[in-house]
Amino acid sequence: MSFTKVHKMGEYSICTYKKSANLYCGGYDKDQQTSFYRSLGTTDLETAIATVRSLIERGITGDPQEAIVQRPIRTVEELLEFGRARAEEQASAEFNGIAIRRMNRLMGGSMLRFMVPSDFEGFRDAALAEGVALSTVDRTLTVFRKASALAVAERRLPATHAPKVPYFCTKNVLRAASPKGRFMEKEEIAAAIDEAQFIHTLTSDIWLANTGSRIGALLDATAAQIDHRRGLVDLNPAGRVQTSKYRPTLPIPDTLRPWTISLPPGHLIQWRGQPVGEVDTAFEAACRRAKLAPGCNTYSIRHSLGRHMRAKGVHDDQIALWFGHIQPPQSNETTIIYSPYSPLYLQEAKAAAESFVREVARHCRRHDPLQPPWLKA
Repeated sequence: MSFTKVHKMGEYSICTYKKSANLYCGGYDKDQQTSFYRSLGTTDLETAIATVRSLIERGITGDPQEAIVQRPIRTVEELLEFGRARAEEQASAEFNGIAIRRMNRLMGGSMLRFMVPSDFEGFRDAALAEGVALSTVDRTLTVFRKASALAVAERRLPATHAPKVPYFCTKNVLRAASPKGRFMEKEEIAAAIDEAQFIHTLTSDIWLANTGSRIGALLDATAAQIDHRRGLVDLNPAGRVQTSKYRPTLPIPDTLRPWTISLPPGHLIQWRGQPVGEVDTAFEAACRRAKLAPGCNTYSIRHSLGRHMRAKGVHDDQIALWFGHIQPPQSNETTIIYSPYSPLYLQEAKAAAESFVREVARHCRRHDPLQPPWLKA
């Protein structure tokens, strides 16, 4: 026999071949009833042992030819790069890309098998110091968890080397957290609207006041999502997979209807024909010009509209559906008010949104929330 065994590990042997210094992984394939010898690409016995040990830890059995070519994943950076393609296929692809860059920058070189909870606590503290919200830290680490689960399933990472990632944004933390944006009185919202300096910031303010939408959904929305015949706006773009932050279909409030007329094609919020990436900076600057107390942001309008709906006695289910906290039930037994094509669909919430915007409009002095400037012209 030309192969000489120099070390035995489980079902595999590390062998040499004739006078060659190269080392091979040898064994017996029970299915094919033949012996196999696969080059380990090294002449160093310690390196060869580490490679074969990795095969065993990853659960590889039988002929390891493909598994040897597939380099085992050892670091955080290697893990995230392995999971990148899957992450970029998801609806949250943009966030996932940002999350991967942040984790690579703050802990990319860490060896997975040696990571402990304090490593993730260090990442959390570094991210918080950069102004990242705790909820965003947890969402970022979810990208890590998914990549880790995929690597284990594909036998690129031993399950024993996959670190346990702690959750930092627990229910108790969420209960104790302050609202994302402080509650704004209607007079304050009117003052912020009056300080809007550009048509795209004014438009976003009006859509926020009428829908209470999450700002990300509003910036993604296009004119094509408006169904004028049925009086509906679908806040989830065609082809986008819904996530836990559900984007609902809403009846268009009468106070918003003028702002849905004569729109240019493309995004609802656009500047010089191009979509707008963010409006929070402009909104917060408008609040400062209006000399409002700190803590206002675009979420403040959503928070204030929700409180107004409760004060108006809107049913909890309608509020939850309007703000995308829950999805419409899908069963046949569901009451008809949950169907967007029913005349009763979210009518209490719609009426409350209209009264909210009209009360805000009464305090406006410069801009008219009930009529867009392009219709006045």
